[in-house]
Amino acid sequence: MNWIKHKSRSVFFKIFLSFLAIIVLFGLFYMVIFQLFKTSLQKEIIDTSQQAVHDTAERFNNQFSRLQVLMFDIYNQSELIGFNNQLRHQAGNEVNYLKARDVMMQMRSDIYNPLFFLEDTLIYLREFDFVLSKSGSGDASYMFNRSYSSPMYPYSFWSSYEGHQESFMLLPAATYRINNDLSDKTLMPFVYKQPDSPYEVIALIDIDKAAQSFFGESDDRALAILNAEGQVLYTLGFMNQHQLPTFEAGQKAVLKDGTYYFAEFGSDGLTYVSAVPYSHVSSQLSRLTGGLLLIFCLSLGVALAASYFFSRRLHKPVKQILTTVLNRANSSTMPEPGSVTEYDLIQNRIQELFREKEEIRDRMNKHKSVLTSYSYISQLKSINTDISEWEDFLSDDGSFIVVLYHIRFRMNPVYELPLQTDQAVRHMLEHIHLITAERYPGSHTFQIEKNEIISIFKREEAAKLEELLLEIKGMLNEEKELFLVTIAVSSQVSHSSEFNQAYHQVKGLTAQAQLLEESQIMTKQRVLPTTVNLSPSQEKGLLDALQSGSDSRSLQIIDQALEAMQRKEAGIAQFCFFADSVASKILSYMEMAQIDKSSVQSLKQWSARLAECHCLTDYQGVFRQLVEASCALIRKKKDTGEEPLIAMFMNIIHNQYADDLSLDYLSAKLNLSSAYLSVYIKEKTGLNFSEHLLGIRMNKAKELLACTDLTVNEISQRVGYLNITSFNRTFKKATGMTPGAYRRQHVVQTHASGS
Repeated sequence: MNWIKHKSRSVFFKIFLSFLAIIVLFGLFYMVIFQLFKTSLQKEIIDTSQQAVHDTAERFNNQFSRLQVLMFDIYNQSELIGFNNQLRHQAGNEVNYLKARDVMMQMRSDIYNPLFFLEDTLIYLREFDFVLSKSGSGDASYMFNRSYSSPMYPYSFWSSYEGHQESFMLLPAATYRINNDLSDKTLMPFVYKQPDSPYEVIALIDIDKAAQSFFGESDDRALAILNAEGQVLYTLGFMNQHQLPTFEAGQKAVLKDGTYYFAEFGSDGLTYVSAVPYSHVSSQLSRLTGGLLLIFCLSLGVALAASYFFSRRLHKPVKQILTTVLNRANSSTMPEPGSVTEYDLIQNRIQELFREKEEIRDRMNKHKSVLTSYSYISQLKSINTDISEWEDFLSDDGSFIVVLYHIRFRMNPVYELPLQTDQAVRHMLEHIHLITAERYPGSHTFQIEKNEIISIFKREEAAKLEELLLEIKGMLNEEKELFLVTIAVSSQVSHSSEFNQAYHQVKGLTAQAQLLEESQIMTKQRVLPTTVNLSPSQEKGLLDALQSGSDSRSLQIIDQALEAMQRKEAGIAQFCFFADSVASKILSYMEMAQIDKSSVQSLKQWSARLAECHCLTDYQGVFRQLVEASCALIRKKKDTGEEPLIAMFMNIIHNQYADDLSLDYLSAKLNLSSAYLSVYIKEKTGLNFSEHLLGIRMNKAKELLACTDLTVNEISQRVGYLNITSFNRTFKKATGMTPGAYRRQHVVQTHASGS
């Protein structure tokens, strides 16, 4: 007990106890936060599941709405109506079956759209027992019993199907045997039929793919879709109709037999039910709890070890100091350096005091002198700190106004900045300082950036500020051939801490200034034009002019746009944005035209000079140099007989024919409109874009069929067709034979020539 009592008074014990108190405090705080987090986590998981089924219902609702629009359009196609009328009123050999082909071609473009999740769309002409589909047409009995056969929906079902009063009707999903690819799929029929109509539209939805896209794939969740009568139309996962609970009015979550059920009642009359096992929720809580407890235990262990280690480190130098003081025999030896600098200094000073004491004692004993007086004389160093006027100004709590002078040096006739701009800014600073200090002694003027001068006025000094600024503006306008100055005045600032806000305010005002050839004063924000770019017609005209190498036409378009911005009183920042945008378009076209890189680099130097323009004359001059140089390079390129745009186009489709190429993709890459590019390609080559792409793909397919052992499916993917059916159909249309027949014919010809 005595040992514990003795240790409890030591520095080590008190420091270690302080660390433990902090650890316990943070541990309690952690446990409280953990309990609050744990109780809210389960609710969060449930809310997330509820939100998931809500989002799923919304996506299905949008999907069924899109399908309704699609089916309505198919139902009311003029070709379908005309084909049906011909079947009813004309003999078999007089019927124009091309109308049926047009109907099927239109259906295919919609069926292959992945957004609709359609396996096929069937048009059942009941009166003639005839069906149109994406793959062709045929008897209804063959189509429903062979092509799309389902025990739940045989031919007898559709032949006797009368429907309901609703025009659109969702039927329960069923397993279909698809004869084309000999596969089984779960499809949901969606029927559109008008009363007394001679035909109906049946959309076969690939419901598994739609559910996985809208709801997601998970082994521990399930989804069911019910119609207004409570009949189950489709289930995904482990759920069946007998497991579903009854939801009271307004109730959206039910816990039944260890499973959470979440319901969402869609605006389309359908009910969407999601099931999540309670074990899934509890397992997430268990994993999180275990992980957090493990982290807490590890943190506690590390904290205890660190507390003991640091307590020992803090206690060790104190122990050394006490040893030095109590054990004078070893006071002459220098202690080992510790880990705390302050403790080392104290220990060294104690050592020095001991040595001085011993020396004095030895001297007194030797000479037997009497110590009459002892004093320490110290002299304080005088530190002269010059506090700047700016710091003195900010220490005052009075309100003030900030005035910013933004200086823009004009280009000389050869479009180079004048020399000695730093010296000019310093002279301007001195001049403005003399004027303001003479009129308002309490004001402060200083340079804040290389081209910015700031003046700050007290509220009581700002009464006649407008008169002073007009005088300074007149003085600056005398040198407007060399530089232009925008004078921006902030609103009244109540405290020095708001200086940064006031500075950003006046910076924004300078960006809104007009592009005038004189100094100007900005005191408030103004309404700027909403658009500061080339119009579509101007952009097209500029590209046409560049392509033809006409510098006069190009400059005319750019000058018209600049003058229009000047008339609309656009801001300086808007002119900078416009110049950068137009220069980027010019350089982009030059690179697209495959101009030599060193020549394009010289053009970029002119483009960079646009950032140094500060008046309309500057912009017009720099654009003139840039456009004339660009058009000269284009004309030189055209003299060689090359069409840059066509060369670029052919290079892209020859190297990227296997990609998902489209006219929109090429127009975006070439920075042209789709309509213009299509007309241009047809005019220059005699073929349109799709014909070029088809020819390259078919030639490459022939080469692969003749020279490789790749399968037809692999070849179709290599030439850009992800659907082998589409590839077969396109190849046969282009060559008159299927890919397999073409390969066999080539093999026969090779053997014949070899023999």
